[in-house]
Amino acid sequence: MAEKAGPMDVLWARLAAEPPESVVRRAGAPYDAAAQAYGVPLCGLALKVLPRHKRVDGPDGPCGYEVTLVCVQYLLTAQDEPPGGERVNPRSLPHGDFFFRGPHDLPTGNLEKAFGRNVDAFRKAAETVGGRAVAAGDAAYEFAALPRAAVTIVLWAADEEFPARAQVLLDKAAGRQLPLDALWVLCNVLAKRLVAAAAK
Repeated sequence: MAEKAGPMDVLWARLAAEPPESVVRRAGAPYDAAAQAYGVPLCGLALKVLPRHKRVDGPDGPCGYEVTLVCVQYLLTAQDEPPGGERVNPRSLPHGDFFFRGPHDLPTGNLEKAFGRNVDAFRKAAETVGGRAVAAGDAAYEFAALPRAAVTIVLWAADEEFPARAQVLLDKAAGRQLPLDALWVLCNVLAKRLVAAAAK
């Protein structure tokens, strides 16, 4: 009996069947025909997506599941439209209020723990990851997390009266670029990148 294909196998098969020119146009990701690889900039990382080998390579070698899932899903579902520039709470996206709760809560707690008492560390990490400063909170940065999907993180530092607070905002059109579960993973990947950048 043939082994049943897993979710990633299905996504890889779909991507391998897509005409590269269609993927390039929709996702804004270049294609290297000789290497049979798409170039995907993800949260400040230059990645190579290799459908033939079912692998995503980063600067330090093959990437883990979360990064791989986001890259492949993005190449499959991205639409040929840039971010519109309107930032919204992810829960305001269609079905987002139901989805972004409980096990799919956004990674604000990790950001508050890492940067809530050190806004300068957040600024430095955000700039290392390629963020662009915007006016909000005590510090806020917008990230071109993917070519067609922008993520903004706003931080309010802890003080004597209030605890630290972080907020994750998405471009209003983000739901047309990735399904909600992949957007959630994308936000987690970005948060981990920021915490790791601060630790260096």
